[in-house]
Amino acid sequence: MLRRWVYAERVAERRALTPEMFDKAFTEAAVSDWAKRVLGEGLPDDVDPFSFITGAGLKEIAAILSDCRRSTLVDLACGQGGPGLWLARRIGSDLIGVDFSPVGIAQARERAMRSAPGIHAEYRIADAASTGLSDQSAGGLVCIDAIQLMTHQVRVVSEVARILRPGAVAVFTTWEDPERLPDLAAVLEAGGLEVEAVEERRDWSGRERAIFERAAADAPLYPDDLGLQSLAEEAQRVLPVLDAAVRVVGIARRAPVAA
Repeated sequence: MLRRWVYAERVAERRALTPEMFDKAFTEAAVSDWAKRVLGEGLPDDVDPFSFITGAGLKEIAAILSDCRRSTLVDLACGQGGPGLWLARRIGSDLIGVDFSPVGIAQARERAMRSAPGIHAEYRIADAASTGLSDQSAGGLVCIDAIQLMTHQVRVVSEVARILRPGAVAVFTTWEDPERLPDLAAVLEAGGLEVEAVEERRDWSGRERAIFERAAADAPLYPDDLGLQSLAEEAQRVLPVLDAAVRVVGIARRAPVAA
């Protein structure tokens, strides 16, 4: 309880990101040849990520969520949907993707129909803290590179705890840093989940740095690629402070029903 109180007292107000911001980003990414080529390097063709997840990272997540087979996997803040669809296919689960961006959800639906017709996939436009899903309806959950951007992190985790079945696992990939997310374990505990591990992934950080450096270098060569230009602008902000952030994966579970 003390850790939960300390976290609630320490978290600073954050600038809220809006669906419109992500609508614009997803629209630009969808027509960015550079983003498809560079962000997708080392990943299966159909993943097409809007994140810095690695191929090894996706395989690790799939292994952690293997108990979700023949159940429902929730992809929270699913964006364009590629990683979640890949995980559902790998695990053998149904899929529900949730995102507050209408453009992201439209792209995810189109991707599912085009590249994963054998997967029962459903997508919802909703806030991560209020998904509209039923209590205990998820056999597992993944949230890739998104919780650090949310202003209401504990409420999001409380929603995750509500929709997970007893004993089911949630996996979060993110960054710990003083400004956005100082302590992932504290957030997960404050939201009512049992933390199994929060572990650093240095190799994931290396991929992120390489992509940002490449974006900054390539931006003058492709001035009309809006997706690249946006990433290059982000690189100017992120690269000087990248070493202050620790790339982590968090694994947490809803408490099983007492015997």
